[in-house]
This record gives sequence, structure tokens and C-alpha cells, in this order.
Amino acid sequence: MQKKKDFDKDDKDIEKRDQRWALQAMGLTTAIGTELAVTVVSGYYCGQFLDRHFGTGPWLMLAGVIAGIAIGITGIYKTLQRFFGERK
Repeated sequence: MQKKKDFDKDDKDIEKRDQRWALQAMGLTTAIGTELAVTVVSGYYCGQFLDRHFGTGPWLMLAGVIAGIAIGITGIYKTLQRFFGERK
């Protein structure tokens, strides 16, 4: 039979693990949002710059946004792989 101290220690360990998991989840969510936002905004501004330079209208800006989305999704996929790979 376990003593009350052992139960208290187990409860504290579970609480610490839950807090650590919550912080990791918040960090992952922040990283995903930031990664997608930065790549899409970068694609937009690069495309807009190239449109002004070459006079191609909105086409390179649209291509930049689409490329930013694709790069962002790829980055998110790799981030999730790393995150869930570490948790195994």
C-alpha cells in the first residue's frame, strides 16, 4: 500500500507533465501560425516587388502568395513531424 506522500508526488509529477505539454502545444501553435504568416507575407512582397520591376501586373504577386502558402504548408508539415517524432 502506498503512502499519502507517494500519491502527492505522483499528482505533482502529473501536474508538471500537463503544464509542460500545454506549453509545448502553445509553442507549436505559435510556430505554425508564425511560419505560415511569414512565408505568405514574404511571397506577397517579393511578388509585388517583381511585378513593379517587370511590369507584369498582379501575376507575380499571386504566384508569390501561392508559393508562400506551399512553402508554409511544407514547413508546417516538417515542424509537426519533428514535434510528434520527439514525443514518441
